[in-house]
Amino acid sequence: MKNILLQNNEYPIIASPMLSKELGLPAASFLQKLYYLLNETGKYKRKKNLTQHNNRKWWFHTFEEWTSTLGFFSLSTIKRAVSKLKELGLIEIHKLDSNKSMRVNYYTINYKKLKELFGISVSQTKTVAKPKTETETIVGTDTPVEPEATPEQLATIPSQNRALYRQLRQHKLDIAFDDPRLHFWGNKTNTVIAYTASASNRLNIKRWQWHTPEQVLPEHLIRI
Repeated sequence: MKNILLQNNEYPIIASPMLSKELGLPAASFLQKLYYLLNETGKYKRKKNLTQHNNRKWWFHTFEEWTSTLGFFSLSTIKRAVSKLKELGLIEIHKLDSNKSMRVNYYTINYKKLKELFGISVSQTKTVAKPKTETETIVGTDTPVEPEATPEQLATIPSQNRALYRQLRQHKLDIAFDDPRLHFWGNKTNTVIAYTASASNRLNIKRWQWHTPEQVLPEHLIRI
């Protein structure tokens, strides 16, 4: 029933309200979709579009493919959005194909610039992750690194994300209100909360300390 408004093979377009206000909806949607494609590849059929270069993930798309992927923006609108994101340093574009005749663009996100401009801290998916064990020492912090969101900030995100954010913060999860993962945990809310609430027992950590999602959540939930 949740997909009743979507046609076959369609998916909802998601963009941060704050980024949409600052960058415009096309650029914010492009950035959010690129983040999804770089990280949520398990369900995406065209894994050949993903490559590794200098220990970073890059995604290949032609502009025609972007028009299909983003759904309703025109080609010219997407080109302007890409130009804006590149000019701001939020995305990087390189031609990485070893076949020099294939002059195709690969895209990645500059997470350092994203945090510098908007204060958004996003953990990048590691290629190889060390599994958490019961004996591994996980050290938290007495105060959160991510500050508590203000009422004005909370008002900019959907109510479902707002409720999840508040519950996770109650369980000492050090997460920002505009973390993109809050969007993608929408249908996994109970699972995420359960893992967070049980972290002190599962991982033998101090329940009064703050811990990041990477410290307390399993890999399949971190890799959105």
